[in-house]
Amino acid sequence: MKIRAANITDKPAWLALRRRQRPELSDQQHERDWVQMMEQRSQRMTLLCVDEHGASLGMIEVSRRAQTDGLGSGPIAYVDAMHVEPGQERELTAQRLADAAAGWAQARGCRMLASDTSVDNQWEQKLHLSLGFEEVARKVVYRKVLSVPKTAAPSVVPIAARQSPAQKSLGNSVGQTVEVEQDPSDGGPVWWPGPLRAAIIVLGIVAFYFTNIFSGNIFVGVILPIIDVVFVIYLLMLFVGMKYRRKTGENDRHLDLYQVSNDSE
Repeated sequence: MKIRAANITDKPAWLALRRRQRPELSDQQHERDWVQMMEQRSQRMTLLCVDEHGASLGMIEVSRRAQTDGLGSGPIAYVDAMHVEPGQERELTAQRLADAAAGWAQARGCRMLASDTSVDNQWEQKLHLSLGFEEVARKVVYRKVLSVPKTAAPSVVPIAARQSPAQKSLGNSVGQTVEVEQDPSDGGPVWWPGPLRAAIIVLGIVAFYFTNIFSGNIFVGVILPIIDVVFVIYLLMLFVGMKYRRKTGENDRHLDLYQVSNDSE
């Protein structure tokens, strides 16, 4: 029985052991794991146990971590995978692999070797205890399946106004529509929402018509050009507002643009 580090020629033997140890993984995932192990040999190691004929008896994958939940700060070596072929020397093979992994971890300054197994795997739990591990935590995940009557229809609230894309996404995800409060100021199109704005636009056009900067009249040659400049600025602001209203929702457009966000919330 011999323990040695896996090299590039050991991929077929490793893959056969890995498939039996993690049958739920695809060959693509096994391939990615193999590439990572070969590229990160300073932080990850795969050890193989072979007999005198070169046949694989088991393997162990161990990695060096900075910290692990429930085990404090590192450096810590963690057993990512271990598989031992059935046979009379199964426990001895596991012991030799665990000792070799511990030696690899000690050489890299790790203060402990950690591992895990499922709660219902009694054999692996006993094996870990026989290899010198001690249990430090146990977790059981619960679930409760709820039955939803097929006749139960989702409550639908009539839509009172236009919905933003975010509100439509929310309504579709929960199977309900979202009620949106209508803004009284949005009674008409963006460019013509009310009589006041309409009057401003008409007066601006009239000012453009009668403006004459070469006139000796103060009103026509000075005051009206100033009104024209203010009117152009107003139109630009109106245009930007229209773009903003089209890209945001009904509720978002009323946000205070000078409000300071609290990143700690």
